[in-house]
Amino acid sequence: MIEINNVTKYFRVGFFGIKKNAVSNLSLAIDKGKVTGFFGPNGAGKSTTIKMIVGLIKPSSGNIKINGYSSLDYKARNKLGFLPENPAFSRGLKGIDIIKYYSKILNIKNHKDDTERVLNLTGIYYARNTQIHKYSKGMTQRLALAVSLLGDPEILVFDEPLSGLDPIGRKEFKDIILHLKEKEKTIFFSSHILADSKELCDKIAVLVNGKLLKNNSLSSLENEADKFYEKIDKNVNLEYKNPLENYLYSLMMNNNNNNK
Repeated sequence: MIEINNVTKYFRVGFFGIKKNAVSNLSLAIDKGKVTGFFGPNGAGKSTTIKMIVGLIKPSSGNIKINGYSSLDYKARNKLGFLPENPAFSRGLKGIDIIKYYSKILNIKNHKDDTERVLNLTGIYYARNTQIHKYSKGMTQRLALAVSLLGDPEILVFDEPLSGLDPIGRKEFKDIILHLKEKEKTIFFSSHILADSKELCDKIAVLVNGKLLKNNSLSSLENEADKFYEKIDKNVNLEYKNPLENYLYSLMMNNNNNNK
């Protein structure tokens, strides 16, 4: 479904334009009909990877294919929905105006039915006639999610979809993702919040300093976590109660420190 092959992305920084890798030789396959969580600390390269997948930026080397098409080909995005990390809309417009606008851009047939479907699914139908500048962070996030679901795409790419939401908003957003999972959508989402891993994911990829550390099924990582948990001193104060969260946290911290 999505294939990332030996992808590197560098940016030039500083006065002398020194190359700095944001992503280094990344290879990753995102399975059809599964939820893949993309975890790592802030600055790991998660958002850069997602921007390359959806065609917003080009890889410096390597390639990304979606349903056999290059990520730079518009055909790759025909069945793809994207939720950016910090969605923003024209503040003077109403929520329904935004949905109608993107429906026309996407040339969606029966756009009226589809508009009601996505607004109801994301729980923002009640605010459809409210101007955007009156939306809270969670409402804006829901509206952006509704936009990403227009046309009922097979592939959904979410960049930090739960970032900045209150506990109730996070719970409701997770329920939406689980509903989409039941419909066998291919979902790839990034997060630095480890609690999201066990609840949502079939597979977990861990990125630190632009390098892939893990890319395993949830069950495989849980087995590794149990073995890790058996070896540690039980008197040590752990960061998390869940063994999987502690294992992933330790993995990210150790590799992050080793690369400083």
